Amino acid sequence: MAAGLRLEGAAKGETVNTQVTGQPTVMVDSDPGQSGVVGLTVCGLDPDLMISLGGHTRAGGSLQSLLRVSVVQTRATSDDNLPDIFGRYQVLENRLRFTPLFPFERGLSYRASFDPRPLGRPEFSQVLTLEFSLPKAPSALATAVQHIFPSSDCLPENLLRFYVCFSNSMQRGRAEAEIALLRPDGEQAPDVLYRAPVELWGRSMKCLTILLDPGRLKRGVGPNRELGPPLKAGQDYTLAVGSGMLDLSGRRLRETFCKRFRVTQAVREHSPVEQWKIVPPETKSRQALVLMFPSPLDWALLLHSITISSTDEQSIDGRIVIDQCEKRWSFTPTLPWAAGSYHVRVASSLEDVCGNSVTAPFDRPLRSGSDLPQQSAIRSIAFHPV
Repeated sequence: MAAGLRLEGAAKGETVNTQVTGQPTVMVDSDPGQSGVVGLTVCGLDPDLMISLGGHTRAGGSLQSLLRVSVVQTRATSDDNLPDIFGRYQVLENRLRFTPLFPFERGLSYRASFDPRPLGRPEFSQVLTLEFSLPKAPSALATAVQHIFPSSDCLPENLLRFYVCFSNSMQRGRAEAEIALLRPDGEQAPDVLYRAPVELWGRSMKCLTILLDPGRLKRGVGPNRELGPPLKAGQDYTLAVGSGMLDLSGRRLRETFCKRFRVTQAVREHSPVEQWKIVPPETKSRQALVLMFPSPLDWALLLHSITISSTDEQSIDGRIVIDQCEKRWSFTPTLPWAAGSYHVRVASSLEDVCGNSVTAPFDRPLRSGSDLPQQSAIRSIAFHPV
């Protein structure tokens, strides 16, 4: 092995120990910013090697050419034919990090190879290789559906999506067979759900997005003219999640889960920020800042589209809680509120449950570019702790 390169703890299923500094090491770890998301890190990169890495990327070099992650359990006849795992690469202070696009599957073997040779440093010419697998560790509790959003039992006719949240990480490939929208007679409503080519799972594989057919929601579009909207106002439906859904351990759901709801009139107006009610907290306390909305907003977007900052544009850390059927958003800061001015920053991508954003309705007529409203990327609401 070339000078300066060292590999520790390469046993399958083990986290690599990197106590020795100044020597590159490949390790399996968890992303501190994404709870439970397992990735790979090449750490211990010295400043000169980081400079070479930066020059490599500025010259158009691929980070995948330096850190390749592939599946080992395969019928491929050579290492060159191993299927690659794609993901996001990050160049950090003294390390290179890889986060897979989809979580590593437990029980499957992988190989990570760090090849520093493209950096043009002759003292670093040895490829570091780590084979690993994540052991299957089934939960003591059977997997169940924890929530379905929107959580209200009265939903508008032009509802755009559901979010199905599970207690454990799930497998792909079962949603089309196991998830259906049922009419009051128990029969499946035809051509209502949009079946995406790739199931729309979150990074943790615990949240699945189910879309209603957008072509039937958009008035004036062919499917809408021929079939009408997916849901009919005044009727009752059931979103059924079958027990045949499988978690990562291969276990079926504890039971079938059903969400029953009544359909109300369509909502076709945008949700303006100016109509929100803000309840400011007390100064020097950790009371929650509360936002109240006149109608339910999209649960998943509420988790990411609203942030709090101070007057000097510093982001405020804290915990978000969404309740009252997605009509209330509260933020509890990590540190007490100081006296002064703060801002609620609202991304223009925030939508209600029908896809109407804070700047424009989802189902609006097409207009020329000169007629389109001017939309700012961020809406801001100033407030002062009392």
